[in-house]
This record gives sequence, C-alpha cells and structure tokens, in this order.
Amino acid sequence: MIGVVSDPRFMDHDTGGYHPESPMRIQYLHTLFTRPDSGIMLTEPVCSTIEDILLNHGRSYIDSIARTADSDAYTDLDPDTTCSRDSYIVSLLAAGSVVRLTEMALDHRISAGFACVRPPGHHARKDQAMGFCLFNNVAIAAHKAIHSLGAEKVAIVDFDVHHGNGTQESFYSDSRVLYFSTHQYPFYPGTGALSETGAGQGAGYTLNCPMRGGKRDGHYLAVFRYILQPVIESFEPDLILVSAGFDAHAMDPIGGMQLSSNGFAAIAAVIQEAARDAGAPVVYSLEGGYNLAALKDSASRVIHVLKGEPAPDIEPLAFPELENFIRIHGSMWPLTLR
Repeated sequence: MIGVVSDPRFMDHDTGGYHPESPMRIQYLHTLFTRPDSGIMLTEPVCSTIEDILLNHGRSYIDSIARTADSDAYTDLDPDTTCSRDSYIVSLLAAGSVVRLTEMALDHRISAGFACVRPPGHHARKDQAMGFCLFNNVAIAAHKAIHSLGAEKVAIVDFDVHHGNGTQESFYSDSRVLYFSTHQYPFYPGTGALSETGAGQGAGYTLNCPMRGGKRDGHYLAVFRYILQPVIESFEPDLILVSAGFDAHAMDPIGGMQLSSNGFAAIAAVIQEAARDAGAPVVYSLEGGYNLAALKDSASRVIHVLKGEPAPDIEPLAFPELENFIRIHGSMWPLTLR
C-alpha cells in the first residue's frame, strides 16, 4: 500500500502572479488522486510540531517565518522566495506530512510514501530560506527518523535538477545520513561539486554527481545503477528519503536536462530495487518541477512504479563524468562499471 499526502491546502502558500513555484503545481498533482485506488492510502496532512522543525532549524529563524503570517502583504525572503499570510502554516503542513509518511513507513503501515507538498525544502538552510524553500522537509524527516522513530541510518536521494545545498549542509559531518545528489552543474545554487564529499565523521557520506546540461535518460540511469545502487547496498539504510524534483524533465522551463517522464520512472525503479535489497522503505517528497503537464506525468509514472508496476526498459549510457564519479566516490564505496 502506497501512502500519499495530497491536499488542496498546499495551494494556500501564495507565491504571487508569475512565480514558477505556483499553487497550480498541487492542483495538477491532486487530480491524480481524485478517484479511489485500492493501491493508494490517501493520508491527511498534519502540521509539524515546532520541536520537530527545531531538529533542523534555529528558533529565531522559525520565529521569523512565523511572523510573516501577521502581514497581509507578500514577504520576500530572498529574490526567489516569497511568503504570504498562509505560508507559515502550509510549511508546517509540508514538513509534518513528510514526517507522518516516514513514521507510517517505518511502522510498516505503508510500503512506500509520496508527499505532494509545497513549499519545497531542499535549499532551506538552518537559518535561511532560499530557492523557493522555507523548511527543509526531507532533512527534518531524516532527523526525526533517527532521533525518535528507530532508524539508525538514513539515505537521502535527491534527483532535482538543482543541488540540495540545505540538505547537504544538515548532514555534512554525519555518517548516519548519506546524501546522494544528481544535479546540473554549474547551476543554481552553485554548490554540489564532485569534491564536496563530507567532513569529519561524515567524510565520504556526501555523494555529489554533478553533470553538465543536456543529459538524457540513459545517462541518469547509469549514475543510479552504477553509483547509487551499490552505495545503498553497502550503506544498508533503514530508510530512504527522496527529494523528488522533476525539473530535470526536458520540458521544464528552468532546468537544462533532457529527462523524460519514463526516465523518472526508471530512476524510481532503481531506487526501489536498492531499497528492497536493503529492506528499507522509501518516502518521496516533492521538490521542483515547473512544467505542469510534465510534473503530473512524471509523478504519475513514479507512483505506478511504487505500486509495483513494471518500469520502462532504459539502457544505461556511460559518459565521461561517470568515470570521475566512480573514481572519487569509489575511494570509499565499492564502485565499478558492471
């Protein structure tokens, strides 16, 4: 049974007239769940507690976001990130819903989860909103899983076209949380170089796979098959959280990659295979994706894979950057082109 959070309340975060991270993203996704489906358990969104938000963010920062609810005007937190009167409560709902699905997955009430939430989260730093993100939903869920839900190790997989700088910072020195990211590079936010591999006890547990624009389905499949899958096999996480950004789609107006909707389904299949081998549940949290039709189609195909339907057969394609990924990350993990 797949647990899904999808609710029109996530449209209440108003970003203004022409902002790409618009409420319409939820409207398009919510149409996927308007008919009963025996394989899907629709789950009500729930507000995060402040204590859970504090696992990843500072008190003064949380208070600054809360104060935006006192104004009827838009509050610009940075050139890209806007709050409206309802944004604070919607952000609590987003973080709380990812935590709720995580708890259900670790309790074996669901086999996998998909949180259709906004605002997204992976750029949110401890004390700074950026890149459309207010609270880091996936990072909060990872902290919660380790602190009170019984998980000892968590893997975070981020396939958004942008690097999740906030998530990386949260766990850069922590060997309990592995962070794996495929992203366009150089690109916003400027982080995610191959050399960024963690520090202290977390050395080697950050795996960045930065790629130049134009990469297609087969290139992505090679990275997930030859890098992520053996790393998950070695790391043996108790939980896999996925920052599911669909802005690497060829139709996306912001990104510069050439993934298809089938490509995202094939990526999801590799993640599921790795998760089954590790005995770990998988919970997805929506990040980017700004072409509405591509977003809906891609998310739909991923959910079909989570329900156990066959994924498209896409052949992995080797490319020069892949050899660099294996060279750098292979110093700690058993990586080969197999």
